[in-house]
Amino acid sequence: MGKRRFGVSTHLYHAQRLSRDHLLEIAAHGFECVEISATPPHFDPRNPMMVADLQQWLAEAGLDLDAVVAPPPDGPEPWNAGALEPVEGALHVARRIPVRVLVLPVGAPKSAAKAVDRIAALADPLGVTVAIDSRSPSMSPIGSLVTFVERCDAPVAVALDFAAAARGGDLVDAIEMAAEHLAAARVPSDGALDWAAVMTTVQKIGFESPLIVEAAPGGATKDSLMRARQAREKMERWLTST
Repeated sequence: MGKRRFGVSTHLYHAQRLSRDHLLEIAAHGFECVEISATPPHFDPRNPMMVADLQQWLAEAGLDLDAVVAPPPDGPEPWNAGALEPVEGALHVARRIPVRVLVLPVGAPKSAAKAVDRIAALADPLGVTVAIDSRSPSMSPIGSLVTFVERCDAPVAVALDFAAAARGGDLVDAIEMAAEHLAAARVPSDGALDWAAVMTTVQKIGFESPLIVEAAPGGATKDSLMRARQAREKMERWLTST
């Protein structure tokens, strides 16, 4: 196994339009990749100029685009054709920039299943894995998410938010339960996790994809990124000791 890679979610800057300086700041703190929050006005994937700018900024910063987080479903019929347009827009970033995972929030399982299959079919030729966001209220506890993923006709995966899973119960159990389907993992920069047990479990299940650090906003972004880097260093120590 190669060296573990870490990234940061641009949710840190969600109140601002994504800029070149944001990505350069992330790279300057030692991270290799990013998770982009595709929610206007922060980043509108349906705007070709914004996607072109993102491609250039990633190259300048030396960052890979690990994941794009689609906007959550909205409205009385959240999975009708019109409501799916923003989600499809988020996916189509991959037409220009390589993306490993599309993190997809969902609503009620019954209404979401067919739309998820549709999105997965569009993602497949682009080489993108669709991973259901564990932060979706309808996907808690983690067993509900695993059951939903296994019942989808198309191959879809799990994007596990460690902080949310820890609030909902035993995080180690959640990681083990999702292990077979785990495609993306987001970890908090702050929080009283049992890092030794969590990192041991990550190693045990063979999860080798990047760990995306959610840099908690508050104060200057450089301070948030410093805390994210410290969390990364802590995880690296546990990973190398297991």
